[in-house]
Amino acid sequence: MDFPSLTDATGAETIALSDEARAMYVGLLRQSGANGEDPATEQGSQAAVARELCDLGLVARSAASPRRLDVVDPQIVEARLGSALRSKALLLLEQAADLSEFLAPLISVAQESAVAHSGEPIVHLEGKAVISAFISNTVNQCGEELLTAQPGGGRAKATLSAIRAETASLLDRGVSVRTLYQHTAWHDGPTRDYVSDITELGAEVRTLDEFFDRLVIADRRIAFIPADAGRDRAVIIRDPAIVRFLSDVFDRNWLRAKVFAGSRTPQESMQISSALRETIIRCLVDGDSDNEIAKRIGLSTRAYASHLAKLKEEFGVETRFQLGYSLAMRERGDG
Repeated sequence: MDFPSLTDATGAETIALSDEARAMYVGLLRQSGANGEDPATEQGSQAAVARELCDLGLVARSAASPRRLDVVDPQIVEARLGSALRSKALLLLEQAADLSEFLAPLISVAQESAVAHSGEPIVHLEGKAVISAFISNTVNQCGEELLTAQPGGGRAKATLSAIRAETASLLDRGVSVRTLYQHTAWHDGPTRDYVSDITELGAEVRTLDEFFDRLVIADRRIAFIPADAGRDRAVIIRDPAIVRFLSDVFDRNWLRAKVFAGSRTPQESMQISSALRETIIRCLVDGDSDNEIAKRIGLSTRAYASHLAKLKEEFGVETRFQLGYSLAMRERGDG
């Protein structure tokens, strides 16, 4: 039902009656039987007032004669309109919540944008959505070279699918793309397929045996690094000296990394497994915790536990302490 309304200063619509309509309704209520002659047949101005009452549902055309009006109990009108308004209010609240949720990332981007594009050498970003938006925008504007370091082993199919087209577009524009993964990426099927696709298009991918943090460098002029362990915060770096330093760190790691084209031979699988094994042994000897070791080599805790169990079996021990002792003795040459 469309209610007679006025627009208040906030732009919201409110139900309202003109003084003439209110007076007519009061008069009709006081008439005997709550019925009276339809004033619409008398004067044009009264006909408009009668339509106002009909639109609000306070009166209805008589079934016996269209020239007459039947007065509706205002309590009934209040119940009907109140229910409709409450339903509408709930819907508007839901829409407002949806709108806030929909616009929140964009609002954050807008708020951060003024700072991020201010030319400051170091800018902090908060929120994964904001960080992803800025990195994606920077990557898409990359014109010469993109360097990325992606720790943690294999990556999710959805993530790989999202960046495949982006990477292909960069390569098509002649941008050099180099990516570092950890050795554990060799054992992840979706990551191998992705790497096979982009290397055929011209990208270069290599892997390292140990942990490194995420790093994105575009055209050696702007870099992104995490600002916390959960990666809910990041830092944009434009300072030339710092970006040059981070680029040099990437290049040094790149030189000692193993070429990864997606496919793997049995010999390569053995080499990677052997490298992971030696890294685990070195970390155990150094006294690192299981969680630290798993993170360092880019394995899940379950996959790491499997490697640990194999080492215990190999050295004929039952506990992690015994394994650490045996490994330390081996390092010293006593066992």
